[in-house]
Amino acid sequence: MLLKRILRNNNELEITENKIKINHIEVPIQKIEKIIIQGYFVQSIGIKLYRRKLVSMNLHFRFKNDEEMNIEELEQWASTKRIKVTSGKIYRWI
Repeated sequence: MLLKRILRNNNELEITENKIKINHIEVPIQKIEKIIIQGYFVQSIGIKLYRRKLVSMNLHFRFKNDEEMNIEELEQWASTKRIKVTSGKIYRWI
């Protein structure tokens, strides 16, 4: 396990070599098209999967503490896995 963080609303994010696990939902890195960061002061993160137009509510989250440091670590992990990280609007579906 590379990174385990507490998210808002007592949700958990766990990042390993080959997958991201959010609230017991595992997403292999091969399915991740990009990671979208929305906002400036209060940033939220969405994980967009291949062949999907919208981000699932289960894959949208915010960090509870140390937002900047956690987002920086997430960006570093994504760059080592060659996952695109963009800033922009997160379009979600329920």
